[in-house]
Amino acid sequence: METHLFGDIELTYRDSAIVATYTVEPSTEVSITRTGKRSRNSPIGTRDESALQAVLDGRDVPLSPGRARLSKRTYRVGFEIDGRVLTLAARTLTDSRLLDGTSDTGENCFGELTRTHDGIEITWAVPFRFMTRSIEPPIPTRDDVLVAVCVAAAFGTGGLSVATVVMGFVDALLP
Repeated sequence: METHLFGDIELTYRDSAIVATYTVEPSTEVSITRTGKRSRNSPIGTRDESALQAVLDGRDVPLSPGRARLSKRTYRVGFEIDGRVLTLAARTLTDSRLLDGTSDTGENCFGELTRTHDGIEITWAVPFRFMTRSIEPPIPTRDDVLVAVCVAAAFGTGGLSVATVVMGFVDALLP
C-alpha cells in the first residue's frame, strides 16, 4: 500500500501476528503479536492488551485497545512511540482518524485510515480555514505512519455509534 509520504508499506498477516514493513530504505518493521488465546474474530484475535505485544525495530510499543462495544469511543486504540501517545479513533462505521494525543481537538488529526480488501487506505488531512483562523494539520513521522497502518490492519478501522446499535435493535423488533 502507498502512504503518499514515506513510500510503500507491505502488510504480512500470520496466524498470531501482523507485520508492517516499509519496502523502501531504510527498511523499518513493526509487528503486533497476539501472545494469548484468540478471543475475537478479528485479524489479531484479541483486544486484551495483556495478550498483545507490539515491537518497532526492537523497541516496545505500548498498545491500549478499547473494548469495541456499543460506542465509537470504545473502538479506539492508543499506542505510544518514543513517549508520544497517538490514537486511532473511530469516526464512522468504516473510517478511523489518526490523532496526535488521546482526543480529537480538531487541530491534531493526521488523517483518516480505512481498511479495504487490499489493505489500508490513507487520506491525509489538508490545511483548512475555521472562521478567521488557518489550521495546519500535524505531519506524522515515518514511524507514526508505519505503526498506525499496522494497528489499523490488526484491529480494523471504524466503529459503531450508539445510534447505529439502537436503530439496529429497533429495526430487528419491528415487523
